[in-house]
Amino acid sequence: QGREMASTHHHDETYQQSKQHSTFSFRMKANILLLLLFFASFSSVLSKFDPYQINGGLVTAIAGPTYVIFATDTRLTDGGYEIKSRSYTSSRLWNARGESTDDALLTDVTSQGTFVASAGCAADCEALKRIVQTELSARSFLSVSNAATLLGQVLYSKRSFPFYSFCVLGGLKGKRGAVYVYDAIGSFEQVAVGCAGTGREMMQPVLDRFFSSSCRRDGTAEYRRDGKAVLAEHQQVGSVTLQPPVQTYVDCEVEEAVGMVVKAYQAVCEREIGVGDEVCVCVVKSSSEGKGGRMQVLRFPLKQH
Repeated sequence: QGREMASTHHHDETYQQSKQHSTFSFRMKANILLLLLFFASFSSVLSKFDPYQINGGLVTAIAGPTYVIFATDTRLTDGGYEIKSRSYTSSRLWNARGESTDDALLTDVTSQGTFVASAGCAADCEALKRIVQTELSARSFLSVSNAATLLGQVLYSKRSFPFYSFCVLGGLKGKRGAVYVYDAIGSFEQVAVGCAGTGREMMQPVLDRFFSSSCRRDGTAEYRRDGKAVLAEHQQVGSVTLQPPVQTYVDCEVEEAVGMVVKAYQAVCEREIGVGDEVCVCVVKSSSEGKGGRMQVLRFPLKQH
């Protein structure tokens, strides 16, 4: 009888140990499964995280022999079909030196007047605007070309986590307009006609076609292939400096240039959902003395689809 009781006690202990082991094993497997589910959900959240948002906007700049033109549409979107605003210009078109660029019909512009049009992520454009205005307000002596270099350096300094802002910068260099176009990390070049933002792929060839022709008031135009190219022997300035290989201004009267810019916006907004509502055109004309100029702001309606 003692042996039977000892055997029963031994079997009970074995049963309890196996039960505890199975319970522990079940809990371990459940914890591992929960951990795997947590990491799976966390990785899916990380894969969907995107700090940038394309808020629409198409900006353009034209350099002329005695003027410079900036244009932007006024539509602000969420990156899709939702329209946040139909009259947004705060970070789209701004004076790089912090001076007002409101809708006053005529405003005096200093000889160092520099303007920036930016499109992309509205928050990044606004942050870039504040940084550049702060930098240039303390360096009022910088020319347009110096301001262009400073903007490129600001963008490049954020290359590890770049501003999602695509800019065109311009102003008066003497009597002639100067325009520079940028990518998101600060690479830039001087051009006669530049654009950036939503719909750029459609806008740029339209502008190139308009402004590569000789402008005539009768509506006719003579198209020449590479008509703006500068010969190699004429590109060198001084001993080490080279000017751009193409002409960096257009040969149009300001009224004709404004008309072609508006026509190009009307064509693009028919095919791009992120462009529309209104086009705001800022025209800066140089004075007869070549010191400063006058700014005029014009608005034209676009399709409100």
